[in-house]
Amino acid sequence: MLLLEGFKNVLSQPVTLLLILIGDVAGLIFGAIPGLSAFTALAIMLPLTFAMQPVMGISFLMSVYVGGVSGGFISAILLGIPGTPSSIATCFDGHELAKRGEAYRAMGVALLFSFIGGIFSAVIMSTLAPLIGQVALRFSPYEYTTVILLALTTVSALAEGSMVKGLLSCLLGVSLSFVGIDRLSAYTRYTFGYSSLRSGFAIVPLLIGLFAVSQVLTNASKRNSTTIEEAEHQIVAQKKMRGFGISIKEFFSALKTSIPASIIGLVVGILPGIGGNIANLMAYTFAKKTSKTPEEFGHGTIHGIVAPESANNASVGGALIILLTLGIPGDNATSMIMAGFQIHGIAPGPLLFSSGNTLVYAIFAAFIIANIIMLVSAYFGLPLFSKILSLRTEILLPIVIAFCFVGSFSSNNRVFEIGVMVAFGILGFIMKRYKYPLAPMVVGFILAPMLEENLRRSLMRSKGSFEPFVTSPIAVTFLVITVAVLLFTVYSEFKKKD
Repeated sequence: MLLLEGFKNVLSQPVTLLLILIGDVAGLIFGAIPGLSAFTALAIMLPLTFAMQPVMGISFLMSVYVGGVSGGFISAILLGIPGTPSSIATCFDGHELAKRGEAYRAMGVALLFSFIGGIFSAVIMSTLAPLIGQVALRFSPYEYTTVILLALTTVSALAEGSMVKGLLSCLLGVSLSFVGIDRLSAYTRYTFGYSSLRSGFAIVPLLIGLFAVSQVLTNASKRNSTTIEEAEHQIVAQKKMRGFGISIKEFFSALKTSIPASIIGLVVGILPGIGGNIANLMAYTFAKKTSKTPEEFGHGTIHGIVAPESANNASVGGALIILLTLGIPGDNATSMIMAGFQIHGIAPGPLLFSSGNTLVYAIFAAFIIANIIMLVSAYFGLPLFSKILSLRTEILLPIVIAFCFVGSFSSNNRVFEIGVMVAFGILGFIMKRYKYPLAPMVVGFILAPMLEENLRRSLMRSKGSFEPFVTSPIAVTFLVITVAVLLFTVYSEFKKKD
């Protein structure tokens, strides 16, 4: 009944619906541009909510968030470049489908299961938010350390190709994350006297370099090895399809992948600081290892799109659960939404559910409506998006590079970030050439600071003892799963050689 009251509050105000539509479209545009993200869109849109009523303002911000996370699949599929960190895994199969002339189908599947992941998390958020918040509250540094270790191990050990190369790639990312000022001691590490490195490597230019610049360099190197006549035929004619590009049978088959991926996204989203960046990679890995045809992943299977897109949108609901129930931002984007709460004099946390039920369920309703409007608005844009691939490479690549430069510079407004982008672009190109997976490196770079911080806090709390890691039921469960993943991967490696 309370949720119905929330829908009534939102639907009775046409201006709120218009704001949700504008927010969704703006988020999609920002998410589709490499280097920009939902966080960037929210930072720009936040001042516009000052004069709005609380329900209008928060609904607008959440629609920007939903659109921003979803929009990353557009460039991931069309260009092989993740528009946002949440769409990294979508590149692996989405771009392969685009190269076969099935860009419309890939985007249709991504859009449909982005919506399903979002709606799944919305339903969970509106029914189980208080209970889930209490479970997350029981996580101490011991539990966080083990769950982050599990994420690092899973994505690295189960990466495409050699396990050793996956782990080495992850360790490279971990090593690069140590550059800059240590969070706990404020000691400067591995800067070699360069003041520009004191803040470490920013994630945006690193991602743009690894995925966008390396892709441009790879395309350029391939074109140099072909004749002019061959190059003229590199543009693949895109097939026109109806609906979302999949049959009813394919939909129900994909739903079996989407449900566990959405659960993974929801759980990862609830854990502060992790979010869709990791959820999409963990869901992709899980889908690949539980599939009856794992060899199809990375070569253009729709299940390789379904898993990450379901997970990253489900993580949005998870991040909002932890924000609303505990007042803790689940990721950078929700920190901007929390600022929106503060602007309107709302204090998110356990008391919000007892003191502001009407507002809370209006927010739940707005989140569901934002997902529905995102589905409709993006669906009508699919034919337009797919036409990008009809551009000649000579026109498309310079445009991509221009966006890369703008996106890298805008991350911190420093020319230094452009140099970082170029350096990681060359590194990504070399790693691709020698078949070292890029995803584990990104995961290592993102999660290593949190792993180090929580491990050191755990040891400070236990005075150097590792005993709490094996006495905590939650922590020991994650450790057992981590060991099981490693043993399974080693067994699989030996089985391949036999």
